[in-house]
This record gives sequence, C-alpha cells and structure tokens, in this order.
Amino acid sequence: MKKIWNFITALKNATGNIIFITLLGVILFAVFSQETRQIPDSAVMIIDPEGVIVEQQRAIDPFEQLFTGDNAADNETLGRDIQDAIDMAAEDERIKALALDLSRLAGSTLPLYDSIGKALDNFKATGKPVYAFGPGYSQSQYYLASYADKIYIDESSIRPLGGVFLQGFGAYPLYMKSALDKLQVTMHVIRAGVYKDAGEIYIRDDMSEFSRESNQELVDTLWNSYLATVAKHRGITREDILSYINNYDSLLLQQESNPALLAVQRGLVDQLISRKAWREEMQSISGVSGDSYKHIGYRSYLGATRPPIPVQNPATEKVAVIVAKGTILDGDQAPGDIGGDSLARLIRKARNSDDIKAVVLRIDSPGGSSSASELIRSELAETQASGKPVVASMGGYAASGGYWIASTANKIFSQETTVTGSIGVFATFPTFERSLEYLGLNSDGVGTTSLSGSFNALSEINPVFERTLQNSVNHTYQKFLSLVSEGRGLSIEEADAVAQGRVWTGDRALELGLVDAIGDLDDAIESAAMLADLDGYDVIYMEKELSTREQLLRQIMESSIAVLPPLASDLVSIVPPELRTLGKMVSSPTLYLQCLSCRISF
Repeated sequence: MKKIWNFITALKNATGNIIFITLLGVILFAVFSQETRQIPDSAVMIIDPEGVIVEQQRAIDPFEQLFTGDNAADNETLGRDIQDAIDMAAEDERIKALALDLSRLAGSTLPLYDSIGKALDNFKATGKPVYAFGPGYSQSQYYLASYADKIYIDESSIRPLGGVFLQGFGAYPLYMKSALDKLQVTMHVIRAGVYKDAGEIYIRDDMSEFSRESNQELVDTLWNSYLATVAKHRGITREDILSYINNYDSLLLQQESNPALLAVQRGLVDQLISRKAWREEMQSISGVSGDSYKHIGYRSYLGATRPPIPVQNPATEKVAVIVAKGTILDGDQAPGDIGGDSLARLIRKARNSDDIKAVVLRIDSPGGSSSASELIRSELAETQASGKPVVASMGGYAASGGYWIASTANKIFSQETTVTGSIGVFATFPTFERSLEYLGLNSDGVGTTSLSGSFNALSEINPVFERTLQNSVNHTYQKFLSLVSEGRGLSIEEADAVAQGRVWTGDRALELGLVDAIGDLDDAIESAAMLADLDGYDVIYMEKELSTREQLLRQIMESSIAVLPPLASDLVSIVPPELRTLGKMVSSPTLYLQCLSCRISF
C-alpha cells in the first residue's frame, strides 16, 4: 500500500510540474514572439479604452487575471496614458487623425473625461480630425464621443439600447433599515454634520430631506455641465437634448423604432455608415493596409514612442505627482486604494529627495479612515514645513477624508465637476441583542469597569461607550473645522457653515472658499512649480514600488494575456457597495471621513 501511495504522490508531482512547465512555456513564447510595433509613415491612431478610465489602476494579481479571463467591465484604463498618447500624436506628422472606439468603455468621472477632452481639443487645433465610430453609445461613452468632429454609428449594429441612450444623472443609495430590523440588528450611527448622510442607509428606509436637498443640487449641477458640454460640441441646444430624452419613447416610434436613426435625426450623431464605408473613409486619410486602413492603437503607439521605464534626468529639478486614488484605509494598501502608511511613505520619500522641489497630490477619493487621513495630511504638512510647497489637485472626487488630506495644502485646485466637501464625521456600531433574543439566546456576564464589554456586539450598546463615541465624533469634527479654517483662511463659523457634511461641486466649492482655483492637473503642476520658483523642471510620478518578482510577473502577464485563452469564466458581483461597506464596519466602531452618497450614476 505504501508503494502505491508513493507512486500516486510522484505522479501528482510530475503532473503538476508538466502543467507548470507547459504554462510557463506558453507565456514565455507569447512574450518573446511579440514584434515591436512600428508606427506607419501615415496612420490613424485608435483610442479604444476598456472598462473604467481611472487616475490610477488598481493592483491585480497577474495569475488571477490570467485564470479569470478578460472582462472589459472589470478592466481599468489609465487616463494619463490616453492623454499622453493624444498629446504626442498632435505633434507627430505620421498621425493624421484620431478614431475613438468607445464600445468597451464602461465609464469614468466628468473631470477625467474633461481632461481627455482638453487633449482632444488641442489635437483638433493642429488641423487634424477626430472621429468616433461604434455600434452605439451609452451616456458615458457619448460624452467623450461628443468631442469628435464626426460621430458615426455602424448601420448594421443591433443593440437593445442602440443609438445614443441618455437617461440623466442620479444618486440611489440602498437603504437597509427594514432589512436590518427583520434580522433584529440594531445599528448605532453617531455623526457630526446635519448633511452627513453616510450612515442614513442603515437607519432609514428612504432619503432624508437634508440628504435629498444636497444630492439633488449635486446631480443637477453635474447634469447641467454634461448638457452644456454636449450641446456645445454638437451645435444643438440643451432643450434639444432634454426633449430627446423626455420624449424618447414617442420619438422612437416616429423613426420606426430605430434608435440609431433617431440619434441622427435629432443631431446627436452625424451619420449611419457601414463598416466598409468607415474603412474607406479612414483609407482616404491614412492609406490602404491590406483590407483595412493604416492605423495604430494608442497602446502600441506609446510602446513605440515612450520608454517602458521612465528615464529621469539627474540634472533637472522636479515636481513630484503622487496619486491618491480610492478609499482611504489604514496601513499599507495596493494601488487603487489609499493606504495611510504606504502613501505617507511616498510623501516622505519626496520630501527627502533633493531633486524634488514641490509635490502635487492628485486626489480621487470619497474618503475613509480618519486616522489614515490625518497621517497623510500631517506628512504633507511636514513637507510644507521643510520648504517644499504642496498643491492639491482634485479629480473626480475629493470628499470627506479626500478633502481632509487636501485641507492645509498651499493651494487647492478643483475641476468644475469635482465632487468635494462632505466635511463631517460618522461612526457606526451594530449590535445583535435582538437577533439573539429572537433565536432564544442571551449574552450576560460581569466586568470590572463602566466600559467593560464595550465591544460586545451581542448585547445592548454600553451607554457610557456610546457617549464616548459621540464625544470622539464631535472632537474629530471640530478638528476637521480647524483644519479647514487654518488651511483656507476661514473662521471656524464660516467653515462650519459650509461643512455639516454637505457635498459640493468644484465650482460651488470655489465660491465658498473651500478651494483656491478651478483647474486640472496641469494647472496644479504649473502652480507648484511657480510656488517653488522653478523655471525649468521635469514632472515625475511617484508610485508604490513593486518588488522585482511582482514587476516580472506583471510584465510577463501583460505581454501574454492577450494571446492566451481565458481558463475560467468571469464572475460578476451583484453585491451592492452599501452591503460591502456594512461588512467592513461590523468588526469594530471606527471614525469615518467618508462620503457614501458621492456615487453618481454616470
């Protein structure tokens, strides 16, 4: 019997080794068989983002990506890459036009779209055209497509919501009070700020009037910006677009239920054309290549024009850009979330570098942990005290903890449609005494002090502990107000009047004194250089360093993932974000500087 088991073990090990060697061979073949893409003498550059366009890509385990396959909705495209490619193509005589293929684009934020749109406008200013061609456009896709000189729809496409499907903006949180009541869960929410509505989803079944007032103003402002941008680019009025949306069903019947034809008739799209006609039009611009036209994807273009590893000139002074993207959490976090310790380490590195003369913090965050937020802010303050200016640049979101870390910067830049503010604090602590009672279970015991059993979620909340939490929330809110007062030159009363947990768009934040200027990342970098009295300088991006093993694995996987078939099906998460957030909160009460209502459907 022992010999049989030894044989089975040896066979298992040998089989595993064979599979590993085979897989490694396929990967290495994919990597080393790739040819460097050459840029044609005349070409159309294709901009085809996948998934969500972001400020910073989240960390993905390469092997997990290999074995779960490719799902564009879960992919992320770095917005900076698109902007760099467009900017370089504008000065490249070989690139004759841009073609936007947005069919796999899942979304982004208005500020990031506007930054890419600015690059597209600069490209068009050189006299080169921009086209968009696809099977149809979602609301998010259409916003970026509106920057094109010509928008086409494939006449042969059949989509349930084809043409251009616009529905407006909205904020629809999931409210859980009745569900938690059925589960006999008592949710304790302690907050500071009349409009701090993040905890309402656990103690209400509907939106409070304060929350409704704030959120309505937010979505109205963002929607008006969307309408103004599209109307300007398409040469139609805001009323034309609203009429298209509000009467969509009846208008569709007038066009024989053809949504693509309706989009053309109402001026949202220029023409329905066949794929053959599309290829012929592009061939007239760049030339013929086989049965298609001469073209290059923006990723291949970057690979051919930009070194894979940025080369820094040791002789120049530098402005460092540090991206703070995602939820603010304690400890070390991978890119895509903000770790208090990991981001603080990057800030210290910038502070201690003799070459770096100024720091720009690019923020795209709805906030999170109060302790991690203060750790990051204090590191920025120390950088300022060392003589190096710090400029905050707000992207899509810089709310609550995202505003906390920016509050005392030398200067704050926001884009008009940035979601910011939410200056407030809350804490949550669920208890399950009613759940146990329903099941016939009870928790009882003894302790040594009035605070004994504070974290026992199986009994009613300790009233002394509850008052302690409220005092802590109030104290943190007062700290928040003092930071805003100090950083923005407001009195405590003025800061409190624009705080209370209320969310603002960037243009309103400027009126209220919460930000210093409206501008994008380029404006913030220029301001930082001026504050540091720099004439010539280089811009460097500082990110958490990957280990040699992580870099090698990522490089291998990124090179080979496109040619390897997916080995498993994608799984689509149907768990609402509110439930995932609740899951993180049940372990212990934590002070949160977080805006949960900042998720605007777009």
